[in-house]
Amino acid sequence: MAPRVRRRTVTTPCYVVNHRSGGFMITQTVGTVSQALLELAAHITEAKVSDPLAPITVLVPSHAAGLDVTRYLGRTLNNGAGSVGVRAYTLKDLASEVVAADPSMIGRQPLPVPVRQAAISRALTDNPGDFHQVADQPATARAITRTAPLLDSIHSDYDAVCPGLVREVLRIHRTALMSLEDRWYTDHDLFICASRLLHIPAIQRRLGTLIGFMLGAPVQPAVAAFRRDLEQAGLRHISASGTVDDATEVITASDAEDEVRSVVRLIIEQLRSGVPGHRIGVFHSTADPYRALLAQRLRQAGITFVGPASRRLADAPLARGLVQLLTLDPREPDKRIILNVLAEGTLVWRNHDLPSSATCERLHVNPPPTASGIDTGANADDDGELDEDLARRRAKLALFESFITALTQCVGRVLEAQSWSAVSVALIELLTDFMGRRGDTEPPEKAVTRAALLDIIRRLEELGGIGPAPRPLLIRSTLEDSIAAKAGWSGKSGTGVVVGNYADAVGRDLDVVYLIGAAEGLAPARIRENPLLPDSVAAVVGGDLLTVEQRAEEAHQQFLAALAAGTTKTIMSPRGDLRGAGDQLLSRWIATGEKRELLSFAHGIEHGSPTALQGGAPVAATEQEWRLRYLLTAATGTGALSEDIILQRAVEVARDRRTGGFTRFNGNLGRYAGRIIEESKALSPTRLEDWALSPFSFFLKHVLKVDIFEDVEREVQINPMQRGNLMHKVLEDYVREVTDKQQPRSVNRLIELAEAAFADFANPHWLQHVWDQNQARMRQDFHRVFRDDEEAAFEGWVYDAAEASFGMDGTAPAVELELDDSTVLRFGGKVDRIDKHPDGRVRVIDYKTGNAKKFTNLNKHPTAYGTKFQLPVYGLFARSLARNDDDVAASYWFTSRTGGFEQIGYAVTDEVIDQLRQDSGLIIAGIRNGVFPPKPEPTRDRKSFTSLAGQLGMDQHWVELQSAPSLSSYARLLKGEK
Repeated sequence: MAPRVRRRTVTTPCYVVNHRSGGFMITQTVGTVSQALLELAAHITEAKVSDPLAPITVLVPSHAAGLDVTRYLGRTLNNGAGSVGVRAYTLKDLASEVVAADPSMIGRQPLPVPVRQAAISRALTDNPGDFHQVADQPATARAITRTAPLLDSIHSDYDAVCPGLVREVLRIHRTALMSLEDRWYTDHDLFICASRLLHIPAIQRRLGTLIGFMLGAPVQPAVAAFRRDLEQAGLRHISASGTVDDATEVITASDAEDEVRSVVRLIIEQLRSGVPGHRIGVFHSTADPYRALLAQRLRQAGITFVGPASRRLADAPLARGLVQLLTLDPREPDKRIILNVLAEGTLVWRNHDLPSSATCERLHVNPPPTASGIDTGANADDDGELDEDLARRRAKLALFESFITALTQCVGRVLEAQSWSAVSVALIELLTDFMGRRGDTEPPEKAVTRAALLDIIRRLEELGGIGPAPRPLLIRSTLEDSIAAKAGWSGKSGTGVVVGNYADAVGRDLDVVYLIGAAEGLAPARIRENPLLPDSVAAVVGGDLLTVEQRAEEAHQQFLAALAAGTTKTIMSPRGDLRGAGDQLLSRWIATGEKRELLSFAHGIEHGSPTALQGGAPVAATEQEWRLRYLLTAATGTGALSEDIILQRAVEVARDRRTGGFTRFNGNLGRYAGRIIEESKALSPTRLEDWALSPFSFFLKHVLKVDIFEDVEREVQINPMQRGNLMHKVLEDYVREVTDKQQPRSVNRLIELAEAAFADFANPHWLQHVWDQNQARMRQDFHRVFRDDEEAAFEGWVYDAAEASFGMDGTAPAVELELDDSTVLRFGGKVDRIDKHPDGRVRVIDYKTGNAKKFTNLNKHPTAYGTKFQLPVYGLFARSLARNDDDVAASYWFTSRTGGFEQIGYAVTDEVIDQLRQDSGLIIAGIRNGVFPPKPEPTRDRKSFTSLAGQLGMDQHWVELQSAPSLSSYARLLKGEK
C-alpha cells in the first residue's frame, strides 16, 4: 500500500530564540503535530542534503511518540524509502546511550525505587532526628522517596539557607544515597554524567544533528541541565500547541459515564467514515474513573484499543489477597480476612481438599455444636440436625480450622523472618502452598499475575544489607508499594484506538483526538506544594525546581500540546459526578462560549452520538444499546418486544411488580411443584413458622441454603439470640444433672453452671462493662427461674427430660400427622424440657428469653393464626409419653425480666391438633406448590433477608402483591402476623 501523502499546510511558524549560557536554541512552534512532523521531515531533508548518511538524533517526549515519528519519517522521507541514520530517543534513553561505555557507570545499575526506599527507611531507623515520632511509619520513607529525584540535585552548599525540616530531609536522603552509590546510580547521576560526556567531540559526531520534538518542561533539575547542554550543542526544537478555536468541538455530558458512552459512539462514527482505529486517540485528565470506564465501554463495543491497562497488578485478586493475608495476626487471626480472600477464589491448600468459601462462611457464622454441646451459632435454636449431617459439618469445620492454623503459621514465618532473604523464601512458600494453582494449568491472566508477584518477591532479597531489619509493617508496606508500582499495558502499538492520559497524547501523530474529563478540579487538577520541599526552597536553590505555579502552567501547556495531536479535535467535560455531590464546571483552559450539552442517557440511547443529528444513522455502541434503540424506534415500537427475550423478561418483571401479579419473578415456582422439598424427611415446626413469617426468606434459607453472614466479631455485646442460647444451655445442663445424675436441686449449682457458660460464651470483642451488666442481669434471671421451678416442684411437678429429641437418628421416632388430603406429615425436633406430675399429667416447656408480646395470640388461637407451631407439635410428641391424650399441656416460658417470666400455653386437646392439621397442611401445600411470595419479615431490629433486599421496596411491593388471586388460598396465613 502506498504511503499516505499529506499536503503541507500553509502556516507561519513561530520562531523563538532562547539564549542559554553562551549557546542558543531555536524553538519553532506550529498548530498541530501533523504540521510539526512536516517541519521535522523538512529539517531532516535539509540536514542530509550534503551527506545522506549524516546521523540525526530526534528527541521525543515518550516511546509512543518516538514510534509515531519513526513511522512517519519512514513513510515520507525519500518517497517512502525512509532515511538512514535517523534515530528517535527520549531524553533518558539518549542519556543512557551516551553513558553506556563510561567507566563510572560500569558495574552499576539503575536504582530501583524499592531499594532507595529501603535505604531511606534504614537511615530513618539509625538516626531519625526530627522524624523520631514517625520514623517507623512506612509513609515517612515513602514521602521522602517520592521527593528524592528532586533532592538529588540540591548541593550541600544550600543546606544553610534551607528550612530545618528540609535540612533533615536532605540529611536522611544523602545518608541513604551514600550507602547505594557503589552499586546503583540515580537518574540524576545518569544525566549529570551524560551532560559531562556531551562535550566529547566523538559523541557529538555520533549524535549528529539534534532536533527536539514536542519536548515539555523538564521536571527534574538534572534533566533540565542535560537539555541545556544539548541546546548548547545545537538542539533545535519543534513544538506544536493547539488552541480551542471554532473548529474544536466542546461537548458536556451529565456525568463521566455518559461522557465515555458518547465518546465511544463518536469513535464508531469515525471508524465508519474510514478513519483507521490507530489514527484515533482518547485521552483523559485523570485515571479514576476514566481508565476503567473507557476500557469497559470499548470492550463492550468490540473496539480494539492500545494504552495503559485498566487493571493494574494491585487490582488482581491474587495480589490483593496476598497483601491482605499479611495483615493477619498469627496469634489471633481475623477469620474475616481469610474468608474475604477465600471468597475471591485465590486461596487453596496444597494436597488438601478445602471446603468451598460458602461452606467456610457458614461454618464461621453457624458452627456445629461442640462435644460439650455448646452452640453459639446463628441457628443454634433450631430443632436439631441429623447426626450424619452434624458429623460432616464438624469434619469440615475441623479441616477449615486446621487450614487456618497452617495458613497463619506460614504468615507468621513471613512476618517473623529475620532477613529479607528469609522474607522472600517465606512469601514464595505462602504463594505456592496457599495461593497456588488449582490444577496443572490456570487462566493466562492469573499466570501473568503470579509471575509478576514472584518477580517482586524475589527482588526483596536485594534489600538485605540496605534496608533495616524486616518487621511486619515494613514487610507489608514494601510488598504493597512494589505491587502498586506495577502497571500493565493493553494491546499492541498501531493495532487499535489509542487511549491514555493527557501526557500520553503529547507528540502523537493522530487524525482524531478526544480529550475527556476537561472539568475544573480535573483539568487542571489541584497541585499541592510538597511540604518536604516547599516552593521557598526553589527560590533559594535556583530555577530548575518547579514551583506550584510553574507546574500548573506546565499542565496547561501539556493540555494544549495534547490538543495539537489531532487535526479533528473534540473536548468533553462532565457536568456532574454520580460518585459525589455537586456540579462540575468546564475547565478554565477552555475559553469558548460555544459548547454542546448532551441530554439524558435515554436521549443518547435513542439518538446516538452527538453528531448523529447532522446526518447518518444513529450509532448503537453496544448490543444493549442496539436492543434498547430498536424498541424505541417508532416503526417497530413495543411489537419488537416479542423478538427480544431478555427485554421481554425485564418488562414482565416491571409489570408484575407494578400490577401485583404473582409470577416466577416474585416467588411463583409452580412449575416445580412437588420437587422443592423432600417430604420423607422429618420437618421441624420452626420451618413452618419460617414460611409463615416470609415464604421468600424460607426459600432462600431452606431451599437455596443461603445464610446471612452475621459477623459476631463486629458485635460489642451479646445479641438476643446468643443470650437465648446461653440460657438454654445452662438450664439444659442443670435439668440433666437432676434427671440423669440424680443431683439435688440447688440454686448454687445453677449459678455455677451459669458462670461456666459465661466463660465459654464470652467474646473478646464485647465491651467488658456491658458484658458485666449482662451477666448480672442473667444471674438475677436464673435466680427467678429457680424460684418459679421450686414453686412448681411444691405443686408436684418433677423434671423428666431435657432436650428430648424426636424424628432424628438415634432418637425417638418422628411424630406423624395425617393431613386432610390423606398425606402424612412427619415432624422432628427437640423439646427444651418435659415435666411430669404424679397424677399422670405431662407438660412440655420451650424456653424463650425475648419479649412475650408477639406470642399473646396463642391465648386466642393454638397456632397464633398459623404463625406458631412449636407448642402443638411438641404437644403431639408429648401425647406419646402420657397415659391419656387429655393430660398433655404445652407452654412457652419466658425466662427473663424482658419477658416478665410469663408462661403462655394451653392444653393440647383434639381441637388443638385439628387446628395444627389444618394450618400445617395449608403451609405444606404452599411449599409443595412453589408459593414463595416476598412477604416482608416483620423484624426490624436485626439483619434479615428483607433488610438486605431493601425493606422499603419489599414493603411497597407486598402492598400490591398480597391481594393477588393466586395467593387467596394462603391469605389467612400470610396476613396473620402484623
